[in-house]
Amino acid sequence: MFYPTPSSLRDMVIDRSKGVSNMNSSTSARLKRRTSALCLLATTTLAALSTHAATVTLNNGDQISGTLKQLTGDTVIFESAVFGEIKIPFKEVSKLTTDEDVRVQLSDGTALKGKVAMQDDGAVQIAEQPTEAPRTVPRQQVAAFNPPIIDESMKYTGRLDLGGAMNRGNSTDEKLNINGEFVARDIKNRYTLGWEFNEASSAQVTTTSNRRLLGKYDRFLNEKDYIFFSVKGETDKMAALDLRSSVGTGYGRQFIETPETKFSGEVGVNYIKERYATAPDESFPTLSLGMKYDRKFWEDKLVFFEYLSIDASLEDASDTLLRNRIGFRVPIAKGLNLSTQFNLDYDNQPVPGKKKSDRAFIVSIGYGF
Repeated sequence: MFYPTPSSLRDMVIDRSKGVSNMNSSTSARLKRRTSALCLLATTTLAALSTHAATVTLNNGDQISGTLKQLTGDTVIFESAVFGEIKIPFKEVSKLTTDEDVRVQLSDGTALKGKVAMQDDGAVQIAEQPTEAPRTVPRQQVAAFNPPIIDESMKYTGRLDLGGAMNRGNSTDEKLNINGEFVARDIKNRYTLGWEFNEASSAQVTTTSNRRLLGKYDRFLNEKDYIFFSVKGETDKMAALDLRSSVGTGYGRQFIETPETKFSGEVGVNYIKERYATAPDESFPTLSLGMKYDRKFWEDKLVFFEYLSIDASLEDASDTLLRNRIGFRVPIAKGLNLSTQFNLDYDNQPVPGKKKSDRAFIVSIGYGF
């Protein structure tokens, strides 16, 4: 096919203008404007043709020149200067060549980058270095061209909530509540550190004294599924609990993980050891269940959360431990929020003379990032 150049178009126009030298000035001006427009059109056409970075040949022999955008699933996304974005079934493509480097992902996860030449015999050549021989793979091993770039860097989030009160005079009361969480997350790994600290006294008599610490590691097998390992420790003076420690492992699934909603569930096994001040020590394995849910409403103006964990002894089904944290956070400034939280801790077999459940309602101010 012959594509006229700007100079050839100008020459043709000038040749024609020689026979009309007696035209008036207005006609000559119109001719000059048309000549300029034709030259601009020719230049634009040639620029579009020169930027074609890839050529696709279909099974029926048709050829399309343009830019290879992506191969995802079974569809090739192609950008043509004439037709715009085109989606072509990969099975309909017999040949494909690119003049620019393309990121290629193989079915085994191997990532390559180079100029691509796919022939109708099914061989795909990837020229990674101009001075080296191209790498050849069957087209069945090609999983994607220019797959989405995944950010594999570690991301950090956390929060710290602080609540308390102090009365002096006719009443002498003190309360301090601290809880928080720090999470480091990348594509395959998630590290979590959580803590709780609650102290209260009235008339110089301790009414609340408990501390809890959690360390947890999640290893993601894919986008949703992960295995976890956890270590927990807690003390509760009012329940005569000197120390309850546990180590556990299990399977988890991140059902939802978006900026607005995070929801995960877990099942696993724990081994718990309990040391009491007024009762014999105990140790036993448990079946553990867990759930974590965060949901933002009204453009992040309100956050609802609930964190639930249950441990049921595998030796005595009636020996059950439950912990639930449920509440709301209201952002009041950048990074700052006001929280209201209800805590429920339940032990179906407490130390003799102690109650099965502890409940607390906490109002606190916190910082999150």
